[in-house]
Amino acid sequence: MNSRRAVLASVAALAAGLPTVNAVVSGSGATPASAADQYGSNTELYTRTADREGIDWVRRFRIGAPAQVTDNDRATSGPLGSTAVIAPHGGGIEAGTSELCMAIAGYTPFEADTDPAGAAVPGEPQRDYWMFEALANSAAQHVTSTHCDDPAALAVCTGNLYAVSLHGFDDTSVKKVIVGGRDARLKRNLLAAFTKYGLTSPAADPDRNVTVVLADPSTSIDGDDPANIVNRTRTGGGAQLEISTALRKAMFGDFSGAAKRRTTAGVPSAASAYADHFWTGFVGAVREAVKNHERGLDAL
Repeated sequence: MNSRRAVLASVAALAAGLPTVNAVVSGSGATPASAADQYGSNTELYTRTADREGIDWVRRFRIGAPAQVTDNDRATSGPLGSTAVIAPHGGGIEAGTSELCMAIAGYTPFEADTDPAGAAVPGEPQRDYWMFEALANSAAQHVTSTHCDDPAALAVCTGNLYAVSLHGFDDTSVKKVIVGGRDARLKRNLLAAFTKYGLTSPAADPDRNVTVVLADPSTSIDGDDPANIVNRTRTGGGAQLEISTALRKAMFGDFSGAAKRRTTAGVPSAASAYADHFWTGFVGAVREAVKNHERGLDAL
C-alpha cells in the first residue's frame, strides 16, 4: 500500500480536501460487497492480499495542476475545460474501456510505465483521467461504481465540473450504447453527437448499425445514483456510457488482449471491417459532446 501510486493518490486527495489512502483504509465504514462483487470497495480490494498492485491490477490517473481561468473578451466566450474521463472497470474487466478513456482524454492509448506526454494527441485538450485496470483475476476485481472510494478517482472527479465514465455490458448480439448519469444536458449533447458521427440505427449499411438510447431510470444501469463516482463532480453530475461487447469488439482490429487493443484501436481487420468507423465515431462524438457541454451548449 506504500507504493508510489498510493502516495500520489494520497497527495491528490489531500489537495482536494479528501481523505488520504491511510485514512480511508483505517476507517470502519466500508460498504459491504454486493452479491456480484467480491470486494465492497476499492479500499477493500487494495488492502486484501489476494490481488496485488502491479501484478493483478494497476490504477492510472492524471490530476491537472490548479490553473487560473480568465475571460475578459467582449465578443467571445471560451469553453471552461473541466471534464474528467474515467474507466472504473478497465483492463480485463470491461475490455476496451481503458483505451477509450485514454483516447477521449486526448491521448493515443499507451501502456503503463510510459510517459503520457509522448502520447498526447496534437490539437486535442488533455483531460484529467482515472482508470482501474485488472491485469489478472479480472472478474473478481469489479467494484460497482457506487462503492468506488479510490482517493485518486475522488480527487479527479471532485476537481472537475463534469465527468464521463466508460463501462461495458455483456451483449455480443447488438452494437449498443446506453447513456446514463445525472447530468441531463451532457446526456443530450452526447446523444446528438453520436447521431452526428454516424452511430445510428438503422444505418445505410446494416453492419454499421449502432443503437444509442437513454438508460431506463428504473434500472441500476441508469447511473443516476449520487454516490456513483461519475456523479461526484463539482456540479454533482456526470454521464455514464455503457457499451455492449459487440460494439467494443468492433472498434478494434484485434480485441484479444490489452497490447493488441492499444495497437489496433480503429484499425480495420478481417474480424472488424469497420473498426475505424466505430472507434473514430465514438471517440470523436464524446470529445465533441464534452466540448459543446463545456461551452454551455445544449442539444435540445
